[in-house]
Amino acid sequence: MIYKWLGTVSFLLAALLLSSNIESSKYGFLVFLYGHTILSYYFWFKNKDLPMFIQNFFFIGVDLWGIYRWFF
Repeated sequence: MIYKWLGTVSFLLAALLLSSNIESSKYGFLVFLYGHTILSYYFWFKNKDLPMFIQNFFFIGVDLWGIYRWFF
């Protein structure tokens, strides 16, 4: 249960960062990456929920693309 709460809080914080359009908004992608990594772990190893794992794993790719575009 803690994994789902960590993911939820991470997503809310990341969404607020990105939508704020401020200097530190780019860090929202790092926070999203943290949340998607936690939930990918949870859905693969703890819950055995393949569709949710695939969804979160896909978003890890989106997060990495955002990090690349905003930081490099």
